Amino acid sequence: MEKYKDLSDQIWTTRISRVNAEKRLVNKEAFFQGINIYYSCVTIIFSILTLLNNNEKLSLMTVFMTISLLIVILYLNGQKYSEQAREYRKNYTELQKLEFELNNIDGDDVDLIKNIYNRYCDLLDSSSNHISFDYYETVHGSIGEYKSKKWRNVRCRYYYNVIWRFVLKICVIVLPVGLYWICGVL
Repeated sequence: MEKYKDLSDQIWTTRISRVNAEKRLVNKEAFFQGINIYYSCVTIIFSILTLLNNNEKLSLMTVFMTISLLIVILYLNGQKYSEQAREYRKNYTELQKLEFELNNIDGDDVDLIKNIYNRYCDLLDSSSNHISFDYYETVHGSIGEYKSKKWRNVRCRYYYNVIWRFVLKICVIVLPVGLYWICGVL
């Protein structure tokens, strides 16, 4: 059974990476829904300020934000993050079944192991692949020997991804305030 440990590790890694992919997509969907509401409210506030102050620059920016918001909402709705997350859930549930089967094999039942391997390949083929960050998240969240073997290779890429995702979210949140400030200064 020891010679099939690589297959077990591979199934586990793929399963946890798919779990992370589902979580990432659910969080992305929630963030975008919140941002849509936030930008809609900001656009309404800018429209009211435009009416009160009769500011042409702010009026132009409000029109630009309204059009941009419409385009972004249409684009994000087309991405279907929730649907992709459900597909990942189905996939990692099936991978969990394979993992249970592989761990409960008595002896060296080569035919059963080949069957599990073929079903694993079919599951890989039936779902879109997760992104590298999902794998980095898997390594970051793991413990023991697995993490010590893999962490050295992905540590910098993991932290780089965490930082740029955080900075991007902050920029998206602060953008309307910056635009309002620019319109006030100009």
